[in-house]
Amino acid sequence: MPQQKCWGFVIVVELLAWCYQRWDTAILNADSGDSYIYLLMKRGYYILGTVILVGIALTIVAVFNKQSETNTSPPILVNNFVDLSQIDKISKFRSCQGHTVVPVDESEDKRNMKHYFIVKPEYRGLELVALYAPYDAKVSGIRSSPEQGLEGEIWLDGGSEWQFSLEHIQILETINEGSSLRAGELIGHVPDKGFDVVFAIGASSPKQIDGYTSPFAALDSIFLHMGDNLFSEFLKFGISDRQQLVYSKEYRDENPCLYRNDEGGLNDIDHPEDWVILTGVSP
Repeated sequence: MPQQKCWGFVIVVELLAWCYQRWDTAILNADSGDSYIYLLMKRGYYILGTVILVGIALTIVAVFNKQSETNTSPPILVNNFVDLSQIDKISKFRSCQGHTVVPVDESEDKRNMKHYFIVKPEYRGLELVALYAPYDAKVSGIRSSPEQGLEGEIWLDGGSEWQFSLEHIQILETINEGSSLRAGELIGHVPDKGFDVVFAIGASSPKQIDGYTSPFAALDSIFLHMGDNLFSEFLKFGISDRQQLVYSKEYRDENPCLYRNDEGGLNDIDHPEDWVILTGVSP
């Protein structure tokens, strides 16, 4: 990050200033009998020590920069989190379905920046639809608020500030916050007609927007962060490409969603084009 590089520069400058300050002090405090060669040797020790310290400082800065690059790179989804033969349809990213889901900075508004997965009628309410981890991760958060209609919500940390979440699901009792999961490991089941999928960076301070609390600093579509092998499974079910499942920001800005009421509920009934119907059968 630029801020970390700036701090590294400051450290190097401070160390060099310290070196020359110590050299000046050595000159001022030198005995009249000290030879010029002795003073040069003394200066050499200070310079050598400074070079070593500068090297250590630069190494520390490089490590922090490497960690920063790793932490800001979104994880790649490599394993399917659901059997697509059990899914009826998927809502597009930035759809007008459900309710407002946008970042806290409101750089986008009047849209839903997550995906809804709707289960086929024959699988609904029976907990027959299993859900899996899409990559190796630690469980960074679990939440259940039945009074708010939220059966279960789980967040998966793959070593990045960008995290994957499944919501409105029944999570296995053996999984807790801090649990380690491998890609493809069972997480839980769908208890009702569908579930939500979110790919986001958490905000330090949640914000109430259009009647709903947004805990997100940034949001993106999972389909833009899938490995090619994983996305090829969606191609077998009638999906033509990734963009078929994503409205661009420019399109939604020019075609804002309307509200059903004053509480942030989007006028989903008038937007059947927001859904992508899965076709085909599991190979």
